[in-house]
Amino acid sequence: MWIFFSLIIAALAVIFAVQNNALSAVRFFTWEFQQSIGVIVLIAFVAGALASTIFYLPTHLRNRWRIRKHVRQIGELETKLLGEQNHRLTLEQELHKTSGSEQRESEDCPPQNL
Repeated sequence: MWIFFSLIIAALAVIFAVQNNALSAVRFFTWEFQQSIGVIVLIAFVAGALASTIFYLPTHLRNRWRIRKHVRQIGELETKLLGEQNHRLTLEQELHKTSGSEQRESEDCPPQNL
């Protein structure tokens, strides 16, 4: 789907560049050049994309590191939870065994009257 939108944007950029082929002068401090308006807009777009990527990259990397750290912590906690659940089941089984043996012992012994 994104390829379709990319092709549409590229086609629109080509149409814009072809229709705006008049030369325009660009001055930046002491640097000056003449180029068509379409190429100037393309250069400005690429420069803006690079600048935004450079400024966003540290945030993106920090977020990826945090996600990895949290995924690792979740895995450790799930393993710990599974161990605790197994321990609980073991204790419940032992409790049922001991309560079952106590009931059998009480059934074997007659009640004592004082």
